Amino acid sequence: MNEDYQSEEDVKVKFLLPYLAERGYELECCDFEKTIEVQEGTRRKSIFADVVVYSTPQKTTPLLCCETKGPDEVLDRIAREQAISYARLLPKIAPLALLTNGHQVQVFHALDKMRIETLPHRDSLADDFLTAVLSAQVREELRTEAKHELFIVDDVQTFKRLLKSCHDEIRNNEGYDPAEAFDELSKVLFCKMYEEKHGGTNRFKLLVFDQTLESLGMNIVQQIFKETCEDFRYQGLFVPGQKINLQDRTIRKIVQLFESTDLSLTAFDVKGEAFEYFLGDTFTGGLGQYFTPRNVVQFITDAVDLKIGEKIVDPFCGTGGFLIHAFEVVSEKIRFQDFAESEKEKWRLALSNETLYGTDWAQRTSQTCKMNMVVHGDGSAGIIKHHGLTDVPNIIKEGSFKVCLTNPPFGSLENDPEILKKYELGKGRKSQDRVILAVERALRLVEPGGRIGMVVIDGILNNASMKYVRDYIRRHAWIRGVVSLSPETFEGYGGRSATSVLLLERKAKPKDESQSSIFMAIARNTGYAPNGDPMPGNELPDILLDYLAHKNGKPLSGLSHSWIADLNERLDAAYYEPHDSAPDIDGATSHAIQTVAEFEEALATALQVREAIPNLLSDIEFDSIRLGNILIEVSERATVENSEIYRMLGVRWHGEGTFIREERLGQEIKDQSLRKVARDRLVYNRLFAFKGSFAMVAEAHHGACASNEFPMFIAKSDPGEPGQILLRYLVHFMNSPRSLLIVDAASSGSTKTSRNRFMQAMFLRMTVDVPKVGADMARIVNVMDAALDASKRARAVAEDARRLHEYVGSLLPVVQR
Repeated sequence: MNEDYQSEEDVKVKFLLPYLAERGYELECCDFEKTIEVQEGTRRKSIFADVVVYSTPQKTTPLLCCETKGPDEVLDRIAREQAISYARLLPKIAPLALLTNGHQVQVFHALDKMRIETLPHRDSLADDFLTAVLSAQVREELRTEAKHELFIVDDVQTFKRLLKSCHDEIRNNEGYDPAEAFDELSKVLFCKMYEEKHGGTNRFKLLVFDQTLESLGMNIVQQIFKETCEDFRYQGLFVPGQKINLQDRTIRKIVQLFESTDLSLTAFDVKGEAFEYFLGDTFTGGLGQYFTPRNVVQFITDAVDLKIGEKIVDPFCGTGGFLIHAFEVVSEKIRFQDFAESEKEKWRLALSNETLYGTDWAQRTSQTCKMNMVVHGDGSAGIIKHHGLTDVPNIIKEGSFKVCLTNPPFGSLENDPEILKKYELGKGRKSQDRVILAVERALRLVEPGGRIGMVVIDGILNNASMKYVRDYIRRHAWIRGVVSLSPETFEGYGGRSATSVLLLERKAKPKDESQSSIFMAIARNTGYAPNGDPMPGNELPDILLDYLAHKNGKPLSGLSHSWIADLNERLDAAYYEPHDSAPDIDGATSHAIQTVAEFEEALATALQVREAIPNLLSDIEFDSIRLGNILIEVSERATVENSEIYRMLGVRWHGEGTFIREERLGQEIKDQSLRKVARDRLVYNRLFAFKGSFAMVAEAHHGACASNEFPMFIAKSDPGEPGQILLRYLVHFMNSPRSLLIVDAASSGSTKTSRNRFMQAMFLRMTVDVPKVGADMARIVNVMDAALDASKRARAVAEDARRLHEYVGSLLPVVQR
């Protein structure tokens, strides 16, 4: 990664423009911050395409629309849809859309949203090739869809806020844990959807609720729920006789919150996106084992390459991630087919009612899955509460599916003798790991030629004791691909096992045959931090490109860490990882010399600091001064505009200074206004002050914004150089060990590590010892600046030396297997 990229503007100027020039696109053909006015119904917004590249300097026919993101931003589905929508909404549609954060580049066809390997060279593009292949009607349809995608972001945020308000109401009134609160909220929401769809007169109204409760003593929502449970169309969604376990006042509040929202008119992608967010936020801890990260779901589903009309099953469906994405993928394929509308409607009905099947043996998760699919547009008819290792008579049986997508449970044993004896991998055993039985289950569910995409633990692929499982896989399936997932992939969901994606195709007959070379890859970044939060750098989209290229007989792009391997006994990708045979000795030597030079420079700085220490504080006189007497808090505010992008300031721990922690769209920010950030101000993080998060705002971060958690101060007496020296001195003073003990003790809040604030009033009441003479203060500041600089350099050198050690080790001859 290029550390020079500090902002989205850096990505645009320092990365994108040189990249475009390299691909033959001239600067004089580029338009910057192209304004596009968008209207959908009564809603209007102005959007700004970062860079539009035209065929000529006259800028009449666009070839490419570029969307840049900050270097730390995630290139997710929303970012992709934004880039494609901008390309479609130009006065003339740009045929290509490019998305980048400076470290990754993704290029898409604006027509079908398909990703392509790399940006074509300018010489290979006709000046106006889109008009030749698209009719005016199709172009207008693309624009309509693009408008919808842009406004979805606003709608999703609104829906998320509604769900959170309801969830908070349940938590505060009922004292339920997040999963229990979710269960009850799902019941109430389904009542609303049921009433809008089947109720005739909509009874989900506050007036109706109050009148029936007062005059009849009946909670109308409980009555609607009873009708829902008895309706054959929703059989299996809820247990007969179930009730909504909420007080009347809690249900009343949810009715009030949702009364003005018509869910029947709310787009499925809006409800689905918000519901998925809510699911992830709720179940990361309590039901994490049932929740497969979306990036993994998308990779596996897209790798299997679903076709219209294929029956798909997930025997361990959890909250339904695979089936929902399959529904979305096939729906999109139906939409783009050159079918009559009546034919499309036939396939849509088949997709909703006859295509998708899933089982989960837990009531909560099977119910959540069904609800999740209803919210996303349906396909819920085939979701059944049932043991995933057993058939459902006349519904889910062996050999009746074309595709199996699944993430089976890890770390649990099956000990039912009736189930064990049905499986070759369980027969004769008192117990067997369910993930092993799941491999056999997946292969038996699909017909010959059927395709399987599943997550497995790496022990199945590499442990000597698991050879019998690998032998079973080889006899019954062609192995099409193995992709190793990063350790962080499932860590945020409570899983710590090493995992891989296994892509299989069932053989027509079980037999031992030589396996052709297979695709392998290692995803060292799947887009998730250890706590489950999204992070930039997801490598799975690039691996998918290479896998599909290999599948179609094309060479690998080189974008991902992937290769083609000949198999022996093991199946794990790490075992087959290729190593360069030609060592770069000159490069290693040059790197070593540079590392030594940097070490010597850091050491020289440290020695200078050490020499200065004995006499540093001698003969210096101090005044004890209350911070409120020498500092004043400044709080210039910026009103948050929905369409603006804001650079959000953060402060690193341990005196490491300020940084831009993210760039956020205004509509994603809850606060109505933000603090303006200016250079050379003292700032600290109220939540993590005790970690040493006091700093001076760096020059590069001037003009950014900050939340209320980051108060800023200037010196009262002198805003010039003496004032800056004072502020720098106070930063070092506050980050010192003794001061941090006081800060920690003075902080207040309910949760020590995440809600423990050091408030401004307490900060300004602190008394500090300040040198009486400005020159003395400057000398202390310079020494402490040098010490901090030496510390940073030493850490960087240590990290560089570690990498050098690994690099030299990689040059050694590879052990022959």
